[in-house]
Amino acid sequence: MTSSHTIADASPLPVRERIQALDVLRGVAVAGILFANVLAFFGLSFIPPERAAALPTAAADHIAEFLEHVFIDGKFYSIFSLLFGIGFGVQLSRGGEVALPRFKRRLRILLGIGAIHAFLIWAGDILMLYALLGFTMPWFARKSNRALVRWTVILLAVPTTLYVVALAVWMLVGSGTTQTSPASRVPANILKYFEAIGTGGFKDAFIGNLVFLGGRWADLFVTVRFPKVLAMFVLGLWTVRTGLALSPADHRATLVRWSLLGWGIGLPSNLVAAWALEHWPYIPPSAGGLLGTAMQGVGVPMLALGYAATVALLVVDGRRFITVFAPVGRMALTNYLMHSIICVVLSYGFGFGLWWHTGASRAMAIAAAIIVVQIPLSARWLSRFRFGPVEWIWRRLTYGQPLALRIS
Repeated sequence: MTSSHTIADASPLPVRERIQALDVLRGVAVAGILFANVLAFFGLSFIPPERAAALPTAAADHIAEFLEHVFIDGKFYSIFSLLFGIGFGVQLSRGGEVALPRFKRRLRILLGIGAIHAFLIWAGDILMLYALLGFTMPWFARKSNRALVRWTVILLAVPTTLYVVALAVWMLVGSGTTQTSPASRVPANILKYFEAIGTGGFKDAFIGNLVFLGGRWADLFVTVRFPKVLAMFVLGLWTVRTGLALSPADHRATLVRWSLLGWGIGLPSNLVAAWALEHWPYIPPSAGGLLGTAMQGVGVPMLALGYAATVALLVVDGRRFITVFAPVGRMALTNYLMHSIICVVLSYGFGFGLWWHTGASRAMAIAAAIIVVQIPLSARWLSRFRFGPVEWIWRRLTYGQPLALRIS
């Protein structure tokens, strides 16, 4: 491959050649991910129940958390996972087998970016998980379209299947019906590290973040997140193979069916799941927990697909209001990392100290304000530069070639 060809590959697609629906959907997804993450950013995933109940917005917070479970939790990382699979499929369709080494190099760099993010900024990082699972995609690329659909279903069924096994074992060993109370969800010896995040300095934030990182990856295993993400990767590859992702306007009827099915099945399933998991804990295994897990297993990917299809339809039908998210999506990695920097400064003790002082309802309002600001800032940046700053670094390291950032 010639150097000039490599530089041409590294250059961004002209705006007119980009698939606008994918840019818009990526922007919507990164905004949704902020709404999902903001509860953890302000410590609400670890806050003692008595502290949460004492917040002046406690009543509104309970409603906000329930709505978050129904409409947000899991849906937008599922869309982003779908887009990751689509991105791999697009690279493969344009570059063939020769694109695979470059794809793997991109993953190694993404893993490095994710590690810096997770260890030094915020432990709730998803980039490392995406990078690690991404190395399996060349194996799936050798499968037929029918096999990709079959693998998607199998992977999505894994969490519920494992929960059934765990519940059977729990019942057989005679562990009784003792429930884990919300107050004991974080042991006291661990809780002190989380409390110090909101009151201490950089050292306390760093130590607390490392504790959070250990718990984060333990939670990824306990909640069986890996097959959920990988399933959407595989489905994204399938949408490229079938042409749906590359030319959504030519598949409007399919998008309408996906939208109706996604909302029609996903919304009631998520309502049941949110209700069940509010009344029965995920751990230890219980019949109510199984109901919630099974409903999530169906509802989360279905509602995510409903959202994705609806956004694509709005773009295809020329609804201009939704296209404001396109610049956000074109620099999604930069915006995602900026979410962490902004919220850590707002929340942690070395910043504004809002940790455990801001309830879910106000946290959601802060997330909305951040997105409202990022929409025009992203558009303004891309009017002068060809990439987002972190996207430029990622691309520059991938190709190992000089790459202009400013639009000439």
